[in-house]
Amino acid sequence: MAEPTAILSPQIRLLPGGERRLLAGVGTRDPESLPAARRAGAYKGLTRAINRLGPDGTIAEIEGARLRGRGGGGFPTAVKWHDLRAAPGERKIVVANLMGADVTALGDRALAEGDPHLVLEGLLVAAFAAGASEAILAVRRDWTVAIARLRAAVADAEKARFAGYLVMGTDVSVSVSVWEGSGALVAGEETALLAALAGDRGMPVIRPPYPTERGLNGAPTLVHNAETLAHVAWILRHTATEFRKLGTPVTPGTRLVSISGHVATPGLAEVAMGTPIAAIIGLAGGGSGTTKAAFVGGPGGGALSAAELSTPYDYEPLHAAGAGLGMGALLVANTETCMVDTARFLLDYSAREACGKAVPCRIGTRRLVEALDRILAATPRPDDLVLLRALSRKMADTALCKLEARAPAPMLTTLDRFDDEYRAHAERGECLAGACRTERVAPLLAPLADGLAGAPLGSARP
Repeated sequence: MAEPTAILSPQIRLLPGGERRLLAGVGTRDPESLPAARRAGAYKGLTRAINRLGPDGTIAEIEGARLRGRGGGGFPTAVKWHDLRAAPGERKIVVANLMGADVTALGDRALAEGDPHLVLEGLLVAAFAAGASEAILAVRRDWTVAIARLRAAVADAEKARFAGYLVMGTDVSVSVSVWEGSGALVAGEETALLAALAGDRGMPVIRPPYPTERGLNGAPTLVHNAETLAHVAWILRHTATEFRKLGTPVTPGTRLVSISGHVATPGLAEVAMGTPIAAIIGLAGGGSGTTKAAFVGGPGGGALSAAELSTPYDYEPLHAAGAGLGMGALLVANTETCMVDTARFLLDYSAREACGKAVPCRIGTRRLVEALDRILAATPRPDDLVLLRALSRKMADTALCKLEARAPAPMLTTLDRFDDEYRAHAERGECLAGACRTERVAPLLAPLADGLAGAPLGSARP
């Protein structure tokens, strides 16, 4: 068997500690071997679903597990399956979203590279239970290792009669294909992904109708990310009762969290839902007295101060704090990190990734970045601090997708918790973290007008 370092791409580092449900086989066995996967239990869940539970029983099992989608929204998985199964029409489709919308979150990529049969099995179970005969693995084009292994897994599963025509000799047929697309933050929004799959530009559409009513090429479509599907396979292999033994009563199970920033060992960990943020940071060797804040949820997430790191890692507590789970990214900032500059970086990323369809998003994100630039340069307009909040509210009220609605979150949460840093930059040209060199930029003729001939342009004025 290949060494673990050869199994996964160099960007993916699995951290010791944490749980080992979805990550049990990642980095420890040959991901291209179907026999190795089957020895670990692969396709036992699919067999149980088709031969014992049937579609209704399979949906009931997922409902009993209280599985919530791991794509960031936390919507109950069984509800989406009910909706797809009840939708009229003979053609129904299930899509696995592995577009890596948040490039700092590596959970889906680790699963696709390290245990592709786990993802594929979950996809097949979802298709069977929801009544779909087509399944698509949508993968970002630059994940070449993941693409190769998913294609190999599909081919091996078809040969073993776990996928394709007449699965396991039953009347169930599910054709599976792998589709490659350009990675983009907006691809995390399911309607934007479906537009790209149809050959159009990846832009979200107004809902309703929802994809389970009218999705890819007009057919009812179910979209899940890879981690959600991996949980589906695990539940069908081990039962809903076992699944609920970890996590919280409202959100059972585990979550893959990518920890980066000012920690000793950045990497990927699997944690039980409800684990305190500080304990998750501790898995990466962080959580020391130098931790100033944690940005939870990626570019659309929010910042929690060091005093709030006991917050449980779960949907409702994080949403109440202005953050979110997103795709599972957690960025740790130490005391030498400027909150204004970090918020500007994250907001600028969202602005660059905006698809351009919604005017408030396309223009609003840029106006917010410009206001932050003025604050960082110590040349703010009188109403810039007010503008940050007012424009963010308008964007949220008119948002077409979650990218637009959540883009200002890193800025708003740092403005709430670190208002003194914003004011120090704006009013005195001072970075309280000592990370930025910001000075009041003097007008071109100011040195002469103020009798400061010979002073360097751009120097601070008295």
